[in-house]
Amino acid sequence: MVTKDRGRGGAWAALIACAGLLLSGPAGAKAFKGMEPGKTSKRQVIDKFGAPSREFSKGGKLSDGIRYDGDETIEGTLEANFYFDKHGLLFRIDVTPARELTKAQVIKVYGPGYQEGTARQGLRYVNYPKAGLLIFFEQDADRVKVFLFTEAKTGKGG
Repeated sequence: MVTKDRGRGGAWAALIACAGLLLSGPAGAKAFKGMEPGKTSKRQVIDKFGAPSREFSKGGKLSDGIRYDGDETIEGTLEANFYFDKHGLLFRIDVTPARELTKAQVIKVYGPGYQEGTARQGLRYVNYPKAGLLIFFEQDADRVKVFLFTEAKTGKGG
């Protein structure tokens, strides 16, 4: 059963949860539980996780998607949103982790090869562009708010 408790667990438990939540391929892009932006279809997501809590389509790039929360929550998350292009190919996943994870824990798992910044909304983030992973932190805390999985960026930089 998934807990929505964001209380302070042991550092090792949170680190293990982080490593288990975010599965990576052999190199490059990160995948979420085997679902990889740019490679996974909508059918594959539904086959893996079952019927979503909600499907949405309102027009625009981030509008065609499915959400898992509430009774359909995916293990290790409070919420997961999968966004698809017009051909039903996954291009982004937004994951709100169920466990409290800190910036230090994220960097320990993914390494130092990141860019840091602040979004217009004031949220701080670390970006691993070569891995297609962007991690936002809560406004007034050093806790992960959401992981964004996208296609990995190739070439120079990042």
